[in-house]
Amino acid sequence: MRILWRPFGLRRLLKVESCRLTESESLIPLAWTSLIQKLSRAPGIFLLDQRKRFSTMPEIETSQRNSELFSPPSDVRGMTKLDRTAFKKTVTIPVLKVRKEIVSKLMRSLKRAALQRPGIKRVIEDPEDEETRLIMLDPYKMFTEDSFEKTELNVLKQLNVNPQISKYNLELTYENFKSEEILRAVLPEGQDVTSGFSRVGHIAHLNLRDHQLPFKHLIGQVMIDKNPGITSAVNKINNIDNTYRNFQMEVLSGEENMMTKVWSILLSPRMLYFKINI
Repeated sequence: MRILWRPFGLRRLLKVESCRLTESESLIPLAWTSLIQKLSRAPGIFLLDQRKRFSTMPEIETSQRNSELFSPPSDVRGMTKLDRTAFKKTVTIPVLKVRKEIVSKLMRSLKRAALQRPGIKRVIEDPEDEETRLIMLDPYKMFTEDSFEKTELNVLKQLNVNPQISKYNLELTYENFKSEEILRAVLPEGQDVTSGFSRVGHIAHLNLRDHQLPFKHLIGQVMIDKNPGITSAVNKINNIDNTYRNFQMEVLSGEENMMTKVWSILLSPRMLYFKINI
């Protein structure tokens, strides 16, 4: 059951999961009605979810400001030929300074709080002290030491770790962005992003829409870069309108070898061959 209430005259939205009530539970809707009426007269902001955790206005505002933190630089918009060097960006993220001998023990308890990004180490050396390490924290979750959960704080106390959060300037590169993030930054704003495809062996088969065609070679290369084992990306260029259900394709990026191997349920290899007309 969730309630989301937006103050200051904005639209109020109530979303309650429907459920069957027995006679003994018939008073529950009345209780909720009374609560909603009280909330509608109260200033401020109120968020309630299934875990009954509350978020304050500063946390919400900070999260909104960080929403573009891991987006590629804005000047890649409209790029049609992939330039990986253009995706370099420096961001400021929260870190926790700890003694290097307790890192492995501590990380088991900080899985929730630790940063999870492609190609980024969660623990790095401290440039100011070789005896300590910096644990990269999730900037969407960790704002101050109050952001740690009670169990996490207990572990920090047991290991004699100061829960004070520091800031660290982290350089992001093309390797640190996900395919969807890259394509969303490159394609014109508001247009659909292609991040899914069909896979046959080493071949990624895409069905691009008209507005994506000017970016087709870039899209194909991104699919290859971000999906291990994919070495060729192709796009269908005509409708399937014949008896044998075959179709013409063009190679967007990668090798033109269309001979690949797939495995049936019985684990017997089959060879498939696609004819490409470019």
